[in-house]
Amino acid sequence: MPTAIGDGVTNILARAALCCFGFTAMLWGTSTLPTMLRQAVAVNTAKHIIQGDTFKDGALDALRPAIAAVSDDKWSHPSALSSVAIINLRYLEEAMAAADQGEIDPKMVSLDKAVRESLANTPADPFLWLVLFWLENTHNGFSRDNLKYLRMSYQLGPSEGWVAVRRNRLAVAIFSQLPPDMAGDVVGEFSRLVESNFYAEAADILTGPGWPVRDRLLAGLKDVTDVDREIFAKTVYRLGYDVSVPGVDRQDFRPWN
Repeated sequence: MPTAIGDGVTNILARAALCCFGFTAMLWGTSTLPTMLRQAVAVNTAKHIIQGDTFKDGALDALRPAIAAVSDDKWSHPSALSSVAIINLRYLEEAMAAADQGEIDPKMVSLDKAVRESLANTPADPFLWLVLFWLENTHNGFSRDNLKYLRMSYQLGPSEGWVAVRRNRLAVAIFSQLPPDMAGDVVGEFSRLVESNFYAEAADILTGPGWPVRDRLLAGLKDVTDVDREIFAKTVYRLGYDVSVPGVDRQDFRPWN
């Protein structure tokens, strides 16, 4: 009999402990679910921004409370903090495109805070180092001291295509200010864009900010495959620019071909 009673008490205690554990887990899930959902929304939104997707009017504005909550949560995952920075960059770009002076400065401050917080948690993010470089130059004017941020971006992500497209455009625009080794990085990156089939993006860079240094950029294509050089040349010619791409006969391509 004592054994039966003891077993009964043990079973009751075990069930009570299980119930307490289940109740605690339920409370934990209830309290953390909104946080997890907000972080998931931030990460998903940032992915769409990186892919160049467009959003319906007001869609990003509706996310501001959730994005602010993720930023303020000290337990936010590093990927969520990085996503917050990317979304804040889009907010700033929209304000700048609209020439909304009343919004540009506060959004620049928000972006600076988001980028630095994310880099404090994930210092190996090449895109955010690039954003910090752009932000410092935009807010305070170009300084050679800011090149350390651009250098970090190149060191941490030399071959990430979507980063390279943005980075090469920015770096080419200040090509004359770069030390020789970084100038070499920029030329090499441009050739890799062509090798990676970013023909339209590379052509846009060449005929835009890269036009003053087009000879350097084009010379860097000498080791790119014949097929890539030919497709790139055709892309440039169709934009109406007659340039000399190494190893490509100009007569083979005309804007009307």
